Amino acid sequence: MFVYLTPVYASSLDWLATFLDFHASSTEHAHEEAKEYTQVEQVHPERGAIERTDGVFVGMVQVSPPTMALATDAEWETKATAFRDFLNTTIEFPIQIYSTTQTFPADEYLDRYRSRFDDEDVQSNPQLEALIEHYVEWYEAELDERQMTIRDHYVIVPVAPQEVQFERESLTQKFAELPYLGLFVQAWFAPRRAEQQEAMVDTLDERLRQVQTGLREIGGCNADRVDVTEATQIIGEFWAGENLDYGDMESVLRTNPLIRSKA
Repeated sequence: MFVYLTPVYASSLDWLATFLDFHASSTEHAHEEAKEYTQVEQVHPERGAIERTDGVFVGMVQVSPPTMALATDAEWETKATAFRDFLNTTIEFPIQIYSTTQTFPADEYLDRYRSRFDDEDVQSNPQLEALIEHYVEWYEAELDERQMTIRDHYVIVPVAPQEVQFERESLTQKFAELPYLGLFVQAWFAPRRAEQQEAMVDTLDERLRQVQTGLREIGGCNADRVDVTEATQIIGEFWAGENLDYGDMESVLRTNPLIRSKA
């Protein structure tokens, strides 16, 4: 299960059609073909950003919300108010919220107990050995029945090229208003791509810091920036609809297709 807010550059119907078309198509796509679906132009590990096909740079913040299972109505109201204040006072730019689930790593958790079977104190104590064996069997059955999953939450933060400002822009804008001359001035004084991208990275870093700081001010809530290689895997798994094992993601980004769907 996941909740995904449609990107601002597509309607909900178009985004749904794109998603369904992707899953009905071939199981593996080269980059040029895949980006028609994913809108991912390039990953910039050295800059900590993912570039969309429309030139927008994107970063992610993972959110670990407070435990609210036993919270009172008043506590829920307090958290909701804090989140509203965060949106109203901290966020002055568009964001998207993405929630997804992953299978609980039962084997990883239970391996800690299975490894105890090799310990001398367990081998010399049949009752303790039986207790651990019973717990492992019970836990496996419980997980199978409950289909336990882990829910992850992310805030997706974009920066568009037109949002970054340069010191020379105010003068350029004045000249740009002049007939005929304006087009020449805009072309001549347009920021170089590298300069523009550096400014976008700086703005993205600042926005991600603002999101982290604002969310951490909500009691019991933690927020951390997602490494760009991990963010790339999240995008890949979103489109594939399953957990993917890429291995060394930095190496994969240089040599393999970004997106693979289920066979």
